Amino acid sequence: MDPHQLLLDFDGSLVVANGGIPTQAETGRRKLRLDHMDSSVVRLAAQSRGELLGQWKLDDPRLSLRHLAWGAQVRPGQARRWLGVALQAEHDAAEAKRQAPVLAVFDGASLRPVAAPGPLAGYGGDIAFTGDAFAVSCPRVDRVAFFGSPGPGAPLAWQAEHALPMAYALAAVPGKGHADDPRVWVGGAEQVIALDAAGRDSNIAPARVGEIQLDNHWLRARAA
Repeated sequence: MDPHQLLLDFDGSLVVANGGIPTQAETGRRKLRLDHMDSSVVRLAAQSRGELLGQWKLDDPRLSLRHLAWGAQVRPGQARRWLGVALQAEHDAAEAKRQAPVLAVFDGASLRPVAAPGPLAGYGGDIAFTGDAFAVSCPRVDRVAFFGSPGPGAPLAWQAEHALPMAYALAAVPGKGHADDPRVWVGGAEQVIALDAAGRDSNIAPARVGEIQLDNHWLRARAA
């Protein structure tokens, strides 16, 4: 229900985030019967007409799994990578929504949320992988949250945050070997900023948006 984004995996299968929010088609995105949400991550066989190979859900049915980004290897030497999933909370209680996580991670076998040290309004707008951490934009609290691993094989956890009014669109970029290289571009209401792999200011100065209103998502375009 409510397929939101898909990515191709190394084995040729497709991984799909199903937001699971019932909507009324005639009214666009009007939400209906949130107590019947059915959000999941599924794996489909792309070569056999979408055969279902697996389905995973979070314990909290009011967390909508929406945007995806591939991360680092789950364990050194393995092909399997972490999959980061940006979450959108749909709880009835305002406090439950405010405290809800904005990131879940999938290791190919299990799906789990990742906690933050403070409330992020339960809204992960976009997600990207910097090479060291998953960046999740949180426009309702005007910041980008970073979740990384302290070492090979260690679980992912909260790492840092960076303030930016209405931070939303994220795009990862490859580094060039310097610690302060830009690794993720972030679009906000007034500025576009480039942050390094750990969420700090990079060696590129912020740019003013001007009269342009940026969309919620973007991709890095490669020059021909």
